[in-house]
Amino acid sequence: MIRICNRKETDMKKVLLLAVMLLASSTAIGQRLTLGTDAALWLNFGTMNIEASAAVSRGISLHVGAALNPWTYNAGDSEEQLQMRQNTYWTQVRWWPWHIYSGWWTGADAGYSVYNGGGILSRETEEGEAVGMGLWGGYAVMLTDRWNLDLGIGVRGGWKWYTTYTCPQCGVKVSEGDKGFFIPDARIAIQMIF
Repeated sequence: MIRICNRKETDMKKVLLLAVMLLASSTAIGQRLTLGTDAALWLNFGTMNIEASAAVSRGISLHVGAALNPWTYNAGDSEEQLQMRQNTYWTQVRWWPWHIYSGWWTGADAGYSVYNGGGILSRETEEGEAVGMGLWGGYAVMLTDRWNLDLGIGVRGGWKWYTTYTCPQCGVKVSEGDKGFFIPDARIAIQMIF
């Protein structure tokens, strides 16, 4: 009988210890998640965007994000239509040499986009799909315990399948095909850390 009681007490202690460890680890995990938005994308004709990330080790974080721009702008004349519409999705991995979500970082990303843009530098409009990868570097500034300013620059390259039209509304096809691309990119993101 005494052995059964001691065994139950030991089992209860193990359960309590496990519960304390889970609660402690959930608090630690809670400090390792972010939710943010990139102001540089918002400046690109009001492109709405969101990015979430999780620290998966002491110096590695994984990020996923999406951007949506459904807007078409009319400069007073139906022939002067401007647009940078897009549905874009990406994933990124970052390495933080000192502290996660603070200081210098470097990373790589991969993404997919469906886009339709034109009327900005010329009347021609291009629509299509693109896939690509990018290399990034940046710095995260801790504004408070819960808020970060995340700055970064990068280069992105990939492949796109496109159709070009003479203007945003008329729809006369000029060309179509596929080709590689290489572009610079930047981010000015505000992040909330959980």
